[in-house]
Amino acid sequence: MGIYEELVARGLIAQVTNEEEIREMVNNGKATFYIGFDCTADSLHVGHFMALCLMKRLQMAGNKPIALIGDGTTLIGDPSGRTDMRQMLTEDAIKHNAECFKRQMEKFIDFSDGKALMLYNSEWLKPLNYIEMLREVGACFSVNNMLRAECYKQRMEKGLSFLEFNYMIMQSYDFYYMFQ
Repeated sequence: MGIYEELVARGLIAQVTNEEEIREMVNNGKATFYIGFDCTADSLHVGHFMALCLMKRLQMAGNKPIALIGDGTTLIGDPSGRTDMRQMLTEDAIKHNAECFKRQMEKFIDFSDGKALMLYNSEWLKPLNYIEMLREVGACFSVNNMLRAECYKQRMEKGLSFLEFNYMIMQSYDFYYMFQ
């Protein structure tokens, strides 16, 4: 049984496109993948630990993890699973939390010799020109589809800020940027 089949058996793979190609890449240690971590606290929690265990297991099979530190998206706040808006953190607090995450992640993931990457999404999100972003990225999103997303549905009754509404677009831009 390859690592891909192990992940399926453990219920860790829910949806896949091009499954044969993905299976081949993962089983042969040729996949590059990322998991994002927003810096809302100064310590990783058990949910992060589960993601780190998955990253470590895939890395041990030869695949290359990217730990995406969401210091840019943390400035906005993820509305998922929330009944109200997250507390806005200062940039200094977010930077401190990101450094704490980095030290903790280095205990699990081998970042030496390019075996893994740690990227900070503020590096590409902060320099964005808002009008340019709206024209190039915003045009690709349907507000109707976004409003159907579970994370937004749950917040519509209590109120969803425009700031939080942009979170999905920023996450999508992370994927686009790293893909490029």
